[in-house]
Amino acid sequence: MIEGIDYCFIYPKDDASAVHIKLMEGPYKDTLFKYGKVKFEEKEEQVYLLFGYDVLESIVDKPRKLEKDINFKNYLGDFLVELMSANIDQEIDDEEIGTNNTEELNLQ
Repeated sequence: MIEGIDYCFIYPKDDASAVHIKLMEGPYKDTLFKYGKVKFEEKEEQVYLLFGYDVLESIVDKPRKLEKDINFKNYLGDFLVELMSANIDQEIDDEEIGTNNTEELNLQ
């Protein structure tokens, strides 16, 4: 998924700590949601991704009904994994691009 084409981030003015996501393509086009807590849990040598979310708007279905839809939850889970993977890849790229220059910056 590509930011600006498949989805976009929306930063609400009334909640500086939240980031909303609008799906712009796919089966849930024009759905606006936000993730809640995200954590990993290990059970019987398997690692599970657990996350909360709230559907804020949707033309596909009523937000409360969509929140109970297992297909939608799986879609958001796959999307979350993709977002986290992209961020990890970006951090690796940023570290590789960095320099070995350790001189102190003089801001006078």
